[in-house]
Amino acid sequence: MPATPDAPGSDLDTRGEWTCPGISPHPVRAASGRRALDWEASPPGPYRVLEHTCACRAVYFELIACGGTYMIHKVIQGRPAEHAFAGRWTHREARETWLRLLTGQAR
Repeated sequence: MPATPDAPGSDLDTRGEWTCPGISPHPVRAASGRRALDWEASPPGPYRVLEHTCACRAVYFELIACGGTYMIHKVIQGRPAEHAFAGRWTHREARETWLRLLTGQAR
């Protein structure tokens, strides 16, 4: 049974949204001169998540490792969720892009 805002011990706030657990970072608003990332529909294969932003927002991101390269996975929450993947970088390039994404310098 899904939780409701009135249920005892509910993780929902009064607006019916999930409350933020405050564990993962939240990317700042995208800057006007940000770097545009090239997004594609699917990763080249199986991947593992290395880092992620908080999923309390409608869009969250994951830094992933995939077949020896690194990518950013964007998830737009909805029914169904939309997924997009950017990158195929070296570890160093991926970390630089991840930092740009978190600071609003890339999207």
